[in-house]
Amino acid sequence: MSINTIINAATLAITAWSIADSLGHKPEDPDKQVSVSLFTGIAPNAGGSVPHLAVWDEGGNRIGQYKGDANGHIDDNGSKSFTISPTQNGGHQATPEYLLVVMQETDAICLSGLAVSGNGHQWTWTGDMGYTCGAQWYPSKRTIGTSNIPIKCVWMDSDHSNGIIAKGLSLHMPSFAGDQGLVDQYKEDQRRLCQNSARMTFQPEPVVPDSIPRFFKHAPEYDDTGALKKPNEGIDRGTRAYPDGTNFHIHDTKKRRHARDMDPHGFNVTGVKNIMPGHVVISNLDGHSAKEVCEHPNSLGPDFVNKSEGIFCDMDTGKWWPLCDEKTGTDEACFDLDTKTMKNYKPGSVQTRNEGHPVPQKEYNSHEEW
Repeated sequence: MSINTIINAATLAITAWSIADSLGHKPEDPDKQVSVSLFTGIAPNAGGSVPHLAVWDEGGNRIGQYKGDANGHIDDNGSKSFTISPTQNGGHQATPEYLLVVMQETDAICLSGLAVSGNGHQWTWTGDMGYTCGAQWYPSKRTIGTSNIPIKCVWMDSDHSNGIIAKGLSLHMPSFAGDQGLVDQYKEDQRRLCQNSARMTFQPEPVVPDSIPRFFKHAPEYDDTGALKKPNEGIDRGTRAYPDGTNFHIHDTKKRRHARDMDPHGFNVTGVKNIMPGHVVISNLDGHSAKEVCEHPNSLGPDFVNKSEGIFCDMDTGKWWPLCDEKTGTDEACFDLDTKTMKNYKPGSVQTRNEGHPVPQKEYNSHEEW
């Protein structure tokens, strides 16, 4: 996992509020109410069911909850803001330092960012943080503020269909303030970000809306640079995004023909790679890599092309192939962008690229270009 993602996310956090502000969402009582904004990825099937939300203060006292609507929906390239009143702490003004997001309905979402504000504080988290720590992800063309760097989205679903592991996400929002001192500490040792249950955990079963996430025993303290005074406090597990003991063998038996075995840092994860076999995404964005999408153990989504890279990713197998151009030899299999099929091989043969992989037979009923 690249530590550059952490740097990007921290830089973007400063400007992410321009998106939340553009929603025009203002709590009726901003002195007491909490605002939570969710942003799905601009990616295929990134939109889905509205999740349940819960917030706690610094001491782990629940402030309030938002009950996800069974009929609620967030669109692809969508965003929604929610107001949470302090109904569970006696109506007292409190700072929302902990957030729990739980999927209750069965339409998965790919979350690219969220923003939390209340009691004069505001924080932002992006999907790049989840990607950095090993969560299931897909490229998105969403950018934040004035940045032209696309941020990734991460998957959550209540019934784990399509091999999606996480049903929820718990976050300690001040841990994503983006201060340089804090970012440097995460770069120095990613366990501080990724193996810290109180800081960030992609929750599998049995998380439910009334679940209580892990809290820090003592509220983290920071110096003038934003760095943690005790940077290793809270490191408590051997796995990264997901907690120890997670069922990494979740799969949807109806889609087993797209299954493959993944190995994220020593764990055998049985799940699907391609969740939209009749669709292909063609990207012109420099921040994307089709080779990375193919080779990364936790990528999840349709086939992917990056034009500038000259690579086509077959998500059914997790193998990539070159795009056809004037340099491609007549005996080299390649992906033709015009016909969106593989070319330069004999039908029925087992002509291969490296490592002896058969040339895939591809046929699409839809595509999109970024």
